[in-house]
Amino acid sequence: MSKVDTVGDKFYRPLQTVEAVGGWLFWVVATLSIATLLVNKGDYPAIANYLQIAFIVAVFLFFVQGLAQKLYLFPRAEDERRRELLSNSFNVSLSHEATVEYYNNDQTSPLKRLAASVMESSFFTKELLRKMLRAERAKTLGYAAVYFVALSNRSTDLGVAAVVAQLVFSEDILMRWLRMEWLRMRSEQVFANMTRFFNAKHSFAKPLGQSETLDHFSFYETTKSTAGILLSSRVFNKSNSELTSEWDKIRERHGL
Repeated sequence: MSKVDTVGDKFYRPLQTVEAVGGWLFWVVATLSIATLLVNKGDYPAIANYLQIAFIVAVFLFFVQGLAQKLYLFPRAEDERRRELLSNSFNVSLSHEATVEYYNNDQTSPLKRLAASVMESSFFTKELLRKMLRAERAKTLGYAAVYFVALSNRSTDLGVAAVVAQLVFSEDILMRWLRMEWLRMRSEQVFANMTRFFNAKHSFAKPLGQSETLDHFSFYETTKSTAGILLSSRVFNKSNSELTSEWDKIRERHGL
């Protein structure tokens, strides 16, 4: 049976589109904010006014896009993925959406299946972020280098330097990189904890095994929600075969 992921199609795809729009709007705002500083209003009053209007409109659109992404689309997608995970683990219908072969383990015990799915998800998250961070680190370092070079140049206008500082240290450059690093580290922690958990061979019929499963599940879910990072579908599609093969070896080793 071929893989089916209606949650990804209905909830994460619109989120990806809105995030891409936000990326373009960020650079439009950045360009306009610098342009408004560089154009002399006394010499070019009409152009300066148009730039100010365009800047205000772009900032408003960027604000609306951010609200839609962070307060509606991202939580909605994560909520639906979580409901589908619990539905899959406990064989109940908490959601109208369904997946086929999205979670790859053969467990029939609900809590053990949930634990295996959390381990699988944390494995894919940490590995995809490890690949994504190669480009993200280079990009962030490049922006920071340009900023500090410009700042060290005495001829650089302080107004422009201030705007560039706001861009580099904004939510879309430096803070995004830090959130990605944090999510990677926490996902690695979840995977390591799940590895120790299965190696200890806890009984899922006893309170200790049950409570630890729910603790690891909630830890991973709150980590994703706090980070607010959308994993790259391009990196996932490129790496899926390799990572699935590696995960199959891991779950075979642990009897999952």
